[in-house]
Amino acid sequence: MATMIALFAGLAVLVAGLAVYLHRRRSGPTENLDGVLAEQERTARLRALRSSYSSIAVHSSHGLTIDDLGRHHR
Repeated sequence: MATMIALFAGLAVLVAGLAVYLHRRRSGPTENLDGVLAEQERTARLRALRSSYSSIAVHSSHGLTIDDLGRHHR
């Protein structure tokens, strides 16, 4: 019984450690210019999507057209 408890405790510590490691790695600063440029491009694309497909725009339009798909999904 003690072996099972030790095994599950070890697995829990391993999972918690991996979660902390991945969280710190993803939330850290970008290390080079390419990463900064990619983040800026992604942010600009998301901003354009949010303004194009707001609640008012979606409810007052006829849906997506082929032009919309080509413009936003590259």
